[in-house]
Amino acid sequence: MRILNKYLYIELLKTFFAVLTVLLLITFGSEATKLLAMAVEGKVPSSIVLQLLLLKIPPALEVILPLVALLSVMLSVGRLYQDQEMVVMSSCGISPQYFQKRVLFFLIPLVLVTAWISLVVTPWSYKTERLIIGEAQTISPISGIVPGRFNTLPNEAGVFYTKSISDSGELSNIWIQRQTQAKDAKQDLILVAPIGRFEWIDGRLVLVLEDGYSYLGMHDHTKTASGDVEVQSFKRFEVLIPELSAQPTRPAKLEVGTDVLWTSDTLEHQALLQWRLVTPFGVLVLGLIGLKMSRTGPREGRFAKVFFALVLYIIYNQLLMVGRDGMTEGGWPMSIGLWPVPLLFLILALVDFRQLNFQLLSKIKPKTKPNKVSGPRKRRLPGNED
Repeated sequence: MRILNKYLYIELLKTFFAVLTVLLLITFGSEATKLLAMAVEGKVPSSIVLQLLLLKIPPALEVILPLVALLSVMLSVGRLYQDQEMVVMSSCGISPQYFQKRVLFFLIPLVLVTAWISLVVTPWSYKTERLIIGEAQTISPISGIVPGRFNTLPNEAGVFYTKSISDSGELSNIWIQRQTQAKDAKQDLILVAPIGRFEWIDGRLVLVLEDGYSYLGMHDHTKTASGDVEVQSFKRFEVLIPELSAQPTRPAKLEVGTDVLWTSDTLEHQALLQWRLVTPFGVLVLGLIGLKMSRTGPREGRFAKVFFALVLYIIYNQLLMVGRDGMTEGGWPMSIGLWPVPLLFLILALVDFRQLNFQLLSKIKPKTKPNKVSGPRKRRLPGNED
């Protein structure tokens, strides 16, 4: 049995990594296209495209690992049926429960790895991705500014000057001239500060100036109604410059830690917690379904049921998404959660409906009564009625 166990595990592992590689390449192809398009549009710097692509591996694994388990078990065990190896093993007295046990031992480590990815790694990857994009977008406005020169803002919206820019993105000796609308008249606003930096505040990238002065109405054609120049000092001044602002980062809904979800009472957090807990069981349930779907006849191809496996996975995933959305909106009871979906598919994987149907038919089949055996009847000839 040790040789057979090793043989089965090698077949399962080879098929598993082959399917995983193909699905990851398909997933990364679409994600790489999106990131390159964002880099061309200037939404993210091109220097962080590779980092963002690597950070998308954990969320992709969380989605495709159940499908990989389904396809790998179905294809590897299906090859045994196709090459008639399963017939030889069955004739040697190896029961189907043996293969079910081996597949179960193969899927348990995958369930643990998927649980670790779903509960720990995926929230970390979302948070790290947001921080990298936010840091890059904080530095990106500075990349178009030449220190020591008066830089004209796009669309002639004003003039920006800074003496120097440090490696951390801190600006020194800042001078900004912009036009503001006040009382149906445009006025010049000049800001002067010794120190400044770009920061994310309430989802917007703003320039924060410290210990500076603001001058309103410096030129004759933009003086205030009183004809005087308004001078104000400030300790901290937050100014939004749309011409230098980058795109806002996406909301951090999926980066909430699992420990926070356990203590949260909001419907959205509870639904996300249910999703993370149910995801690892999808590897086990769909893997056992793959074992059941691996049974092929002599004239059936090895890939005959791949389409049905994909349809089954889509149905499973869509049911989970509908349940999660229902829990978020309060239309699905939180006490039940998403567990009916994997339990239903687990019953589909473990119950042999063909054998169950045969047993039910044998019980309800009516019993026929045996015919009574009668002796030979005498044939009467004409004229011998007496």
